[in-house]
Amino acid sequence: MPYQALNYIVSEVNYGGRVTDDRDIRTINSMLRRYFCPEIMSDNYRLSKLDIYYAPPEGPLETCLDYINGLPLEEDPEVFGLHPNANMTYEAGVVANFLNSVIMIQPRVASTGTGKTPEEEARELAQEFSKRLPINIDLSNKHPEVFANDDNGKPLSLGVFAEQEIVRFNILLSTMRHSLTMLDKAIEGTVVMSLDLELMFNNFLLGNVPDGWIKWAYPSLKPLHSWFNDLIERVSFMRGWCHDGPRKSYWISAMFFPQGFKTAALQMHARKNLLEIDKIGFKTNILTMVEDNLVPDLPETGVNIHGCFIEGAKWDFKMKRIDDMDHKICISQFPIIYLEPVVEEEQKKERLYECPLYKTSQRRGELTTTGHSTNFIMYLLLPSEVNPEHWVRRGAAMLCLTDE
Repeated sequence: MPYQALNYIVSEVNYGGRVTDDRDIRTINSMLRRYFCPEIMSDNYRLSKLDIYYAPPEGPLETCLDYINGLPLEEDPEVFGLHPNANMTYEAGVVANFLNSVIMIQPRVASTGTGKTPEEEARELAQEFSKRLPINIDLSNKHPEVFANDDNGKPLSLGVFAEQEIVRFNILLSTMRHSLTMLDKAIEGTVVMSLDLELMFNNFLLGNVPDGWIKWAYPSLKPLHSWFNDLIERVSFMRGWCHDGPRKSYWISAMFFPQGFKTAALQMHARKNLLEIDKIGFKTNILTMVEDNLVPDLPETGVNIHGCFIEGAKWDFKMKRIDDMDHKICISQFPIIYLEPVVEEEQKKERLYECPLYKTSQRRGELTTTGHSTNFIMYLLLPSEVNPEHWVRRGAAMLCLTDE
């Protein structure tokens, strides 16, 4: 029986024209290998940890149909290889979507539960944000080590990347500052309430980030207040990088374009060692600490990154490998990662799970003109005791930020 050929035909050929993302194809392959395998012919083989799911014994068609009719209508997450915590994530998403729909159709009353009119609440929020909004990052006060030139007189790749990021943040901050001022004046009645300002007004009342800000911002699923607090922290990190010098560990979640950070770090190593950048990659070294202020010093080569979370699995600090999640804990903070540049042929990938790193929990994005995804950043190779396909079916992935 050509099990490998069957797997390829169903996953790569039949779905090949519909599923184009390589991570989706990897997931389909991992799931089908549990069905297209020699063990499926054994009556003792189970398709999951649950005893109810198995290939029915050989017999008449009626016996097979009776078995199918006896299966539960609601499948357990274990059927697909997921952790039982997956039910919590699904149910939380359903409830959130339902509440959002209720809020959207809720009528606008003259006053809210706080005794304030919607105009008063929106104006107070705009004034509060205006006071807390950081000033633009001063690029004239650059740290010499960040924006220096290499031995060949070329600017350091990480310095070029940092400047591009700072320009993006300054554009976002300027846009926000102008729109907050105009919304305050529009509510006051000194300027005309345009369509964009009216949409911003409604978003403030719903606790959503205005579309005018999202247009110039980074991907994020956080609600308005969490998003604004996160922005302040991001600007603080970028300001410290610009004015105080290279970081012992870089908050990869703070960046607009982390893919560019990865490329810049590789380019610095390639130029220093006269290597071709397309022949080197990052070896993932997991450190013992979580807080970036505990990092002792700058690495001689490569970079440290922090601020990541893991979903669908957890990091076992004692055994130094990924493990199944704890009950009711769907997402946990990941320790600091040292990305060490190495020649890709030198990496042995047995018992290493290629864990995808995403910007948001949506785990989907669009390809940009640069060939990079708007959401997927890179693979991180994590040690595993079990077959890495176990974590593919578990949906284990790294995230730059949570939804809250």
